[in-house]
Amino acid sequence: MRTYVSTIGYYETRVVRPVLDHGLDAEDIVVLLRPYNDDEDGDSAVADVKQIFSELGPDVEVIVEQITYDEFSTAVEECVDILAAADGETIANFGGGPREIFLAFSIASLVAQPQLDTTLQFTDIDEDVIELALPELMAPLPAKTHPTLQAIAAVSGEAALPTIARESDQSRSTVGRHLDELEAAGAVTTSKQGKTRHVELTLGGRLRLFRVA
Repeated sequence: MRTYVSTIGYYETRVVRPVLDHGLDAEDIVVLLRPYNDDEDGDSAVADVKQIFSELGPDVEVIVEQITYDEFSTAVEECVDILAAADGETIANFGGGPREIFLAFSIASLVAQPQLDTTLQFTDIDEDVIELALPELMAPLPAKTHPTLQAIAAVSGEAALPTIARESDQSRSTVGRHLDELEAAGAVTTSKQGKTRHVELTLGGRLRLFRVA
């Protein structure tokens, strides 16, 4: 079972294409996010989505969730609650729609990133469906790991553990423990090449450097 959670504007293709590309089965759920007082054009797009999915799979449920667009913090919290309540494989689909909803949904998706199985986007320029890898930004990084994170960033590209230890003036065992914590927080990825551990920053790790500098 899949649950697709998607913003929606006036262009139903932005919702339908990503769902069909990723897969649609009986009993899947499509949740549409829209402002609580959307106009008739929005109603038409929702009706089109419901019609298309009813023809493709009569057991597919389309649910409309109205978001409090004029209160930003409330909008974010509502989107987080919707993602947290999703059943089965959870897919976030950035399908356009009002900026007030799109921004709130974007932040909610970053908060709920560990729970999301897939993130999709229908692109404006090429009208393609692409899969996004959202960065992990919510897991805390212990202050003691900051020198190790900065040392990894100072080495261009992939870095070996001995190089990081030398760069940060720490022992290899200390760096090894820090890498375990940084990897668990989604800030780095590590791999073994022979007996040497190699490390690379993730997008989440690079973004976190702005907070630890």
